[in-house]
Amino acid sequence: MSRSTITRHVRARILVPALLLYGVVAVPMFVWPGLVARVTDRCDGQSPLDVRGYWTAADARVLVQACGADGRAAYQQLQLLDLAYPALAGAALLLVTALLARRYGGRAWALLIPVVAMTVLDYAENVSVWTLLLQWPDVDPAVAAIGGPITAVKRVTGFAALTVPIVLGAIEAIRYARDRRAARGHRPMTV
Repeated sequence: MSRSTITRHVRARILVPALLLYGVVAVPMFVWPGLVARVTDRCDGQSPLDVRGYWTAADARVLVQACGADGRAAYQQLQLLDLAYPALAGAALLLVTALLARRYGGRAWALLIPVVAMTVLDYAENVSVWTLLLQWPDVDPAVAAIGGPITAVKRVTGFAALTVPIVLGAIEAIRYARDRRAARGHRPMTV
């Protein structure tokens, strides 16, 4: 069974630094100081566009009106951090998935497509949000019409990108438990 170039060159020793780098960006974004929550707090309860499932030009206008100068500043801080977040999240997820997919050979690269798509879509979404932030308080309906669907497709590919390593990990855990049981001389259970 041949291995794909991507899965062949992935090493477990680079996974830990990738996860640590991801944590360096994810913690301030979601935990402390919680830049996503800060935008919501300063924008009258309106969550940032990039953490919604979908948004429209009307949603963007409501957010812009609710935010004011403090909300816009908070959103800009979030977006500055979001310049690194997609790459680091994508890299960590790509490494985890590639390590788990190694045993499946040359076609395993296809399991990496959702991660790459999610990362590219996250940056496309960021372009939409940055455009709205730069044109503040005006909302370009064309940008909003494109940004909302990008966010929706990013959510779907993100779900797939997270599901693939979970499923592969579950398969590996079952395989590991089965192999350990067989190594101890246990016979398979019969019903």
